[in-house]
Amino acid sequence: MNDLATIFLVDPDPMMQQSIAELADALQVRSECFDRAEAFLQTPLGSRRGCVVSEFRLHGMNGIALQEALAHNHCHLPILFVSKHPETHLVVKAIKADAVTVLDKPFSRQDLWDALTEALQLNEKVRRLDSQHDLIRKRFSCLTPKEREVMKMIAAGKPNKVVANQLAVSVRTIESRRHQVFKKTGA
Repeated sequence: MNDLATIFLVDPDPMMQQSIAELADALQVRSECFDRAEAFLQTPLGSRRGCVVSEFRLHGMNGIALQEALAHNHCHLPILFVSKHPETHLVVKAIKADAVTVLDKPFSRQDLWDALTEALQLNEKVRRLDSQHDLIRKRFSCLTPKEREVMKMIAAGKPNKVVANQLAVSVRTIESRRHQVFKKTGA
C-alpha cells in the first residue's frame, strides 16, 4: 500500500469537503471526509500518516470531544480546527490541547494550505520520534533485570563502588553489567 499521508476532514459542509479534496490533490496526499466525529473514530487508523481537520460544531460529538477522544486513544495525528462561529473558550481549549491552529470560516486558501502543511510536517516529526523511541524501547527490553538495576543506579550518578556495595556484589560484576548495558543499548 502506498504510504501517502491523508487529510481526514470531519465536517458536514460539502464546500469544505470540496476544498479539502482540491488541496489534498495539490499537496499530493489523500483526503477522506466524514460528516460526524463518530464515523471518523470508527476508521481504523493504525499507523496512518496525516492530519485531522475538524469543525467545532458537529452533529453528535463536537470537535473538542473528538480531539479528546483522539488523545485518549493515543492517536498522534495533529488536529486543526475550522469554524464559522469560533467561541473563545473553544479556541483556547483546542490550542491548550495542542491543536495546530484554528481558522475562521471563510478563510483564505493560503491560510488552509499553510495550516495543512504545518500539520503534515508535524506528523512526520512525531512519527520519526516515535520510531526512535521504539528503537530505544527495543534495546532496553534486551537488558536483564540485574542490568536494568545497575543502569538505573549508574544513571543516577552513583559510582561503580557504591553500586557494588548497595547490590552486595563485586565491583568487577558491576563493571561487567555496565559494559553489557552500554553494548546492548548502543550508548
